[in-house]
Amino acid sequence: MDEIDVTLCRLLIYNSRMSYSELARAAGVSVQTAHRRVQDLVSLGVISRFNASFSARAYRSTWVLVHGPSQAPSVERVLEELNSEKEMDMVMVSSGKYLYISGTVLDPGRINRFATAVTKIAKLVRPEVGVVYNPSLMDIDEDATIYPLDVKIVTALKDDARRPVTEVARELGLAPRTVNRHISRLLKGMLVHFAYEWYPQRSGDIISAIHLSIKEGQDPEKVAVALVRRLSTREIITYNFSDRPDTIISMVWSPDIHELNNLVLELERDGIFKEVVPRVVLDARYYDGIKGSIPSNVQYGPR
Repeated sequence: MDEIDVTLCRLLIYNSRMSYSELARAAGVSVQTAHRRVQDLVSLGVISRFNASFSARAYRSTWVLVHGPSQAPSVERVLEELNSEKEMDMVMVSSGKYLYISGTVLDPGRINRFATAVTKIAKLVRPEVGVVYNPSLMDIDEDATIYPLDVKIVTALKDDARRPVTEVARELGLAPRTVNRHISRLLKGMLVHFAYEWYPQRSGDIISAIHLSIKEGQDPEKVAVALVRRLSTREIITYNFSDRPDTIISMVWSPDIHELNNLVLELERDGIFKEVVPRVVLDARYYDGIKGSIPSNVQYGPR
């Protein structure tokens, strides 16, 4: 992998239906290069299973990240047993058997229940629990309406988010423009999430979860500038927490350990962070969780 691959991975995490021309424009490469790079990432297994599901906004759900070192004798067994939790989303395993367990919790009152359950299964020691900041949940209004046809379209895209509109239209007996109109409205309303399963360990490069603790009294704008300067070409996805504003976890690519060490030193020398702790990602596991269900707390219209 290189910085172009990182950019493509980041773009597709947020919208895996982006066309190759859109990816090329955003990454600053030719369409042919974008197509070849994505296909190479798929061949390596770094990118797998382009999928579609209703978003956290559609479910009115809360995305929770529980993380900490595990004392379980078998991490593989933990990954299997976590499947019993119906609100599971993903687990990433890093060095030192440090686990990142994320869940999509439908009821905020169930956050403690979810955290307690996964902590027990994974045998986590002193786990930290964070509510992942999701600005799309801040302004839910009447536009957050899901129609029966939306459900059919998202279901048709569930296991292949990049299916051509013409193919979906033919399957559902619709006009392509109708399918396009519904997809566009769902995207605009942030009611659908087109994603993929990401397996960074298959690249052979170093993917790290870098924990950043912000010093008290730091200007948020200064923090943002530092992160862009240091991580902009390396960052895959960054987690901010609404209940822990002084904590950031960023998934970052490095070609080797030497570059990772230099990055950590640069972040420490910025003087903005109390602590910079990298953990190398070793494995990932994904769960269907609530993704296959129809949002029950969204008003259904007649269309």
